[in-house]
Amino acid sequence: MILVCIALSAGCSAPAEKDAPEDTAVDSQALECTRECILAMVNRQLSLMGEFGNDAEFERALRELVAIGPAVVPVVVDVYKEWSVSAPPDRAESARPGEMRWRAAHLLGLLGFREAIDPLNEIARMPLPDPGKDEHLFADEYRVRLRAIAGLEGLHAAAELRAIHAAGGLLRNPAAASLYALGIDVGGIRLIDARRALAEDVADAKDHNPNAGREAQPEKPGSREFRVTPRTDTPATTR
Repeated sequence: MILVCIALSAGCSAPAEKDAPEDTAVDSQALECTRECILAMVNRQLSLMGEFGNDAEFERALRELVAIGPAVVPVVVDVYKEWSVSAPPDRAESARPGEMRWRAAHLLGLLGFREAIDPLNEIARMPLPDPGKDEHLFADEYRVRLRAIAGLEGLHAAAELRAIHAAGGLLRNPAAASLYALGIDVGGIRLIDARRALAEDVADAKDHNPNAGREAQPEKPGSREFRVTPRTDTPATTR
């Protein structure tokens, strides 16, 4: 089986380093932030991840967290653990526990600290739940594992990614793609330019879902040959 690494540019590379902000000044109080202060900032950052059109504030808040240093990492890990798999959804919260764990794992990678490698590796290597028992829980947890692998890629944690790849299972291919992005080809990977792939894609117009109340149609909406045949009793045909 060949895993396809889809790239929007000429190459498939790891995420670029964050551009240095023009204004790098950070309040000195943030650099001496207590754990309670850091926790409030982390929760604010996780909340910003769910907002649209607020990129400037998100980047500003992230710079403040980064300025604090590696002390932010264990706080994010604690927040991740608080949103445990067994945690019941809180109606007062705007996001489900699975979504909040995804955001926390994402933040660990965004911070850029090497201290986040071990917790991200631990998240990535946690056993996945049985999809047969709860497919929604499985989907949440699989997304969290993929985000942890992306974080390891961003931190250039090649040794950890190699171990995940060697362990096999559902995360073998994502780990291989991340290793490829880091310049390590473990085999079974080929690069496809996304724009070219989309340009060459041909829509399948076959009707795959005939039923007792409708015969299979030779074409379906979306194909170039499809033409709507109006019913004879519609106002448009009886005028």
